Order: sequence, then structure tokens, then C-alpha cells
Amino acid sequence: MTSLPIILASSPLRNLTKPCSTSQISPKQPPIHLLTKTHLSVTISQLIITSPVLASESFDSISSDPSSGRIDLESILVTIDNFFNKYPFFVAGCTFIYLVVYPSVIFYLRKYKPISALNAFRKLKSESDSQLLDIRDDKTLATLASPNLKFLGKSSVQVPFSENDEDGFLKKVKGRFSDPENTVVCVLDNFDGNSSKVAELLIKNGFKEAYYIRGGARGKNGWLAIQEELLPPPVHMYTAKTVKSSNNNEASIVGTEN
Repeated sequence: MTSLPIILASSPLRNLTKPCSTSQISPKQPPIHLLTKTHLSVTISQLIITSPVLASESFDSISSDPSSGRIDLESILVTIDNFFNKYPFFVAGCTFIYLVVYPSVIFYLRKYKPISALNAFRKLKSESDSQLLDIRDDKTLATLASPNLKFLGKSSVQVPFSENDEDGFLKKVKGRFSDPENTVVCVLDNFDGNSSKVAELLIKNGFKEAYYIRGGARGKNGWLAIQEELLPPPVHMYTAKTVKSSNNNEASIVGTEN
């Protein structure tokens, strides 16, 4: 009986019995260093694609490695640098819009803003739905009274503000204004202090508009500082000493007449 020669080289059993080297085993996930480079290349490529002008002039100069399928990171960075050098005014314009124009638009569109004491008076005078909210504490009010708005057919609303009791403060304020949704509030503090916080708080809780008076009552360019030159006497703020001396003068005049 003739035996067939066994050729192990051509038999699939040889491949099965041959031990596999660890280098031939492909892991389920690529090594960390390859993953990092790949993600970085893809991210920068996406940034270039988002700009049509940059994309149209950049991909021609980006060299790639056909064997690995990865984009050369150095070429991308050089292309971006060349784009900045070629279109400096475009880059400067975009930077200006992002850093200056956009924040200015957001600031202008928000419903609580700073206002000068003079413009606050003008708003209180010209807008029937505007009111003055004095948030100073009772001790401060005793030494410097709120502006007298009877001349404008209004009165200053006095509600002391405390950061520890914002809910109580809001409840009191809403109790003093019958229609918050249609009320414009000018907030007055001793200085700038908490007026901006209160203005923002009022807007978040349904008031139409809120302005915080720069300089407050006693600060630079505040109500007290400008009233002698820019505001009519009926709306002036008076200290306790001024009120006391005024009352004494009136009493002496009455006594002389008697």
C-alpha cells in the first residue's frame, strides 16, 4: 500500500499549530499614543473645515501619509499660520467682533443696566411707569433722606436690602408695586454697593426693567454730588443736620413774626 506524502508546509494544520506571536495579535483598541495623535489630527482638521476660506486654500498644502492615513499636524499648523499672515485684517476683525462687539450687544440687550443719577432723574420725570427704589438701611436713611419725588407726583419706595433675606426683600418690594411686569425701577444704594445685585434680582423676578444708579446716594457723581448743579431743589436729598437747621430757621421766623 502506497503512503501519501504529508507536506506540512501546505497543510493548514501547520498554521494552526504554529504559535502566534504577540505582535500578530491585533488589540481591540489602538495604543494610547496612536489614539491621541489621531484624535488631535481629526480635531484640527474639523477646525479648518469650519472655515470655507481656510479650507479652500489649506488642503492643497497639507501633506498626508498614505500608509498611515493620518494628516501631518505640522503642515496643518503651518497652513493656519500662513492664513493668519495672508489675511491679518480678517483675523483682526473676527477677534474684534468676539471680544468687543459681542459682549457690548449682550450688555445692551440685558434688561438691567447702570444709569447716572441725572439720567435716573430724567427717566423718573419722563416715564410714568418708572419708580425709585431706595434699598439703604434705616440707619442710613435717618442720616440722609431719600430724594423727595412729590415734585414729580411720585414717592421714593424704601425697602432695605439684605443678602441674607432676598426672598423677604422681594416679597416686600412686590408688595409696594402693584404691577411689577410694567414697572421700571431705578435702584438707589448708599454707594454702588448692592444696587446692581438688586436690579438683576428684580429682572429675574418679573419686573419690566431695572437700573442701578452709579455712585448711589453719596458716591462720586451720585445723587448728592450732582444735585446742587444739575437737579431741581424739590428732589434734593437732605442730611439730618440740614433738615434740623431748616426746621430751626422756620421756627425762628415764625417766632419773629409773632
